[in-house]
Amino acid sequence: MTAVVVMVVRTRRRSPRARAAADAARLAAADALLRLDDAATDLDIAFEASEALVDGDSTSALRRSRAAALRARDRGFTDVAALESSSAIPAQRRIEAEAVRAQLEAQLAKVARTRAELVEWARTHGTPSDRVRAARARRDDVVRAAGDPAPLIAGLRERFAEDDWRDAAEAADAATAALAQADETLAAADAATDPAEIDRLVHEATDATRRAARHLKAVEDAHRIALQAADNAGAEVAAARDELAAAIDIAESRPDECASDAAARLREATNDLDAAAIDAGRRPRAAIETVARVRELRDDLLGEAPSPRRRLEAARAALPGTLACARAALAAAEARDDRTIDARLRRDRARRELAAARAATDAGVALANARTAWQAAAAR
Repeated sequence: MTAVVVMVVRTRRRSPRARAAADAARLAAADALLRLDDAATDLDIAFEASEALVDGDSTSALRRSRAAALRARDRGFTDVAALESSSAIPAQRRIEAEAVRAQLEAQLAKVARTRAELVEWARTHGTPSDRVRAARARRDDVVRAAGDPAPLIAGLRERFAEDDWRDAAEAADAATAALAQADETLAAADAATDPAEIDRLVHEATDATRRAARHLKAVEDAHRIALQAADNAGAEVAAARDELAAAIDIAESRPDECASDAAARLREATNDLDAAAIDAGRRPRAAIETVARVRELRDDLLGEAPSPRRRLEAARAALPGTLACARAALAAAEARDDRTIDARLRRDRARRELAAARAATDAGVALANARTAWQAAAAR
């Protein structure tokens, strides 16, 4: 009888209903993370808008609360990502997801209290007009530091195909729109008389200025990535051709140690490289991406057939280009600023994997991290 009861319990814990409950709990945790991310970001903007970050000892407790909120948000991304990859039985996944959601909801309540305390502090420190002037100064500093993106875009348009300058152009347009919004909002703040309304407008202007800074940085990143790709594309394609020739030799001489169709697929990859080489001058980023994908395919098809030394050499050769592809994909993803929780989780994973790749001392491990980062950043 005991055995029957145990079997029934185990079946229920793995049943479709249990799986549905686990999925629902995970989605609820993800929704809580979405709200915490928004709340923590809003709190961070509020600190900058109120000048609380540059104040002295009077905001020490508030600043500690802010730091705790940002750390909790970062932990939340790790915890929710772990829920998605958990291999536990459905009943256990539900318990874990409910615990994560409870922690995130508790942090949301703490962020709300900190936000209210910050509002109270701002009422007795500084003046609304001071905060408007500070917000305008921050806006001007962003423009001064970044400079005019138009010459960068023009240079890219002159040298490269649209695929290699589209990201930069879109980021420049987004920066222009954000700066216009900041200017409009600050003008409205100058005309307003209600202190609460002025502070609300300053908050919006600070948010717009931050977005402008992020987009202007994206222009610089895209410009740098395109030029680096142009400098390296020819050498990378040539090196990859030699690597594929050696890989085909391995696939043909030791077919039992490789994927069944390794030689044929590697020859197809050689054709891809030839096509990329033809247009590498106008589309260097596409050439670098082709090389990185061909190298990944080569590694998958050959498996452990190459010697450990050759696998290490291959990883060292593939790492710089793959890192460049991952960074470019992440920069483009951040510029798009998709605010869905899935997109935020992908960007967070890409950042963490890139950091792991930079920190790794083993080239094979670093390459695996870089490839994961690229995949996460490029997914939509």
